[in-house]
Amino acid sequence: MAGIFTGIRVIEFSQWVSGPMMAKMMADLGADVIKLELPPAGDNMRVPVTKAGWGAGFVSENRGKRSVCLNVKHPDGAAIARDLIAHADVFLENFTPGVVTRYGLGYEALRALNPRLIMCSISGFGQNGPDAHRPGNDLIAQAAGGLLNLVGNPEGPPLYPGVNVGDCTGGLSAFASVSAALFHRERTGEGQYIDIALVECLAYMNSLGMVAYNMTGVQQRRAGGHSTGLAPFGIFKATGGYVAISVLGYQWGIFTRAIGRPELAADPRFDTPGRRMEHQALVNEIVENWLQSFPNREEPLAILERAHILSTPVADTAEVINREQTRVRGFIQEVAHPGAGPIGIARTPFHFSQTPPAIARRAPMVGEHNEAVLAEVLGMPHSRIDELTAAGILVQEPRVAELRKSGAAQ
Repeated sequence: MAGIFTGIRVIEFSQWVSGPMMAKMMADLGADVIKLELPPAGDNMRVPVTKAGWGAGFVSENRGKRSVCLNVKHPDGAAIARDLIAHADVFLENFTPGVVTRYGLGYEALRALNPRLIMCSISGFGQNGPDAHRPGNDLIAQAAGGLLNLVGNPEGPPLYPGVNVGDCTGGLSAFASVSAALFHRERTGEGQYIDIALVECLAYMNSLGMVAYNMTGVQQRRAGGHSTGLAPFGIFKATGGYVAISVLGYQWGIFTRAIGRPELAADPRFDTPGRRMEHQALVNEIVENWLQSFPNREEPLAILERAHILSTPVADTAEVINREQTRVRGFIQEVAHPGAGPIGIARTPFHFSQTPPAIARRAPMVGEHNEAVLAEVLGMPHSRIDELTAAGILVQEPRVAELRKSGAAQ
């Protein structure tokens, strides 16, 4: 079944997470994503190697793509990159501002070759302003965007989450903006340039808090595992693990009956949302004492579910993967990788009725598609490809030849 972006060609010149994440989503929706990698080793996410020559990070963020390993620092390599982009719909890069321009891959130069091109740049601080020159990554974006200051206990230091929130938010923002630009091009025929700053993406996540500050002048504070506006609302320790419980303001009476403490509904310490926040520590203690009166966390959660109180176990990665809900919705797709066997990979989480996303191919080896892409897109003869390979302008890892001999290449 054709995807929404079938027929769209994306040239991705990016590394780590933000750019590759955006491009893998395009690939899941049918786009032909050609990943340009720098020799000799390609994308930095290829290491550390997790299993049989594959890095988990690279497998996750680069499945569904074709790889061309090209030395764009050489004039011949840069010329090939420009030729590929001239035949593309989207060009994506996530280097520090100014880097791709030095290689002749800036928007003005590319627009002259391809006026319909949509180019998207992802950087830490954006392409202009006093901080534009500063390199940025997920950690820097979370810190500068104000997110880190809101994570952790009030009396402790800011804490770094265990996932790349900044990179992922930037990748999602790039995907959304490129999709919108493609729609605009359908109506007008115009390409355009898109500037995504990770710091702004993180700050935008807290737009509610920014508006509240502008209206009141009150600074937000770290709140640990609990809300700063509702109680009980947060993470609670149960027998055998942690659970998340969200009791909405009008549900306090329902909640107290569910836990067998109906007298608390009219208790003057707890009878309004404001008073429950004043006594939040005591509210949390009551909830945890009730949870820990059971031999496991499943029994109290079942009681809360029957009362329509928002609640769930705090799941670890294995629990998310093995959950029946995950299986039924087809969120994980098994993809074969030579030497490593099938690897379960998360699909793009969009459920379209007519064009469901799918992972079309495994992550590529370094330069695995040099010959196929250059011959297909540019009509380059194999003799020229051989010359460029001999000159080190094109690079391909030895495993590709081994796979072709065995018939396992993609």
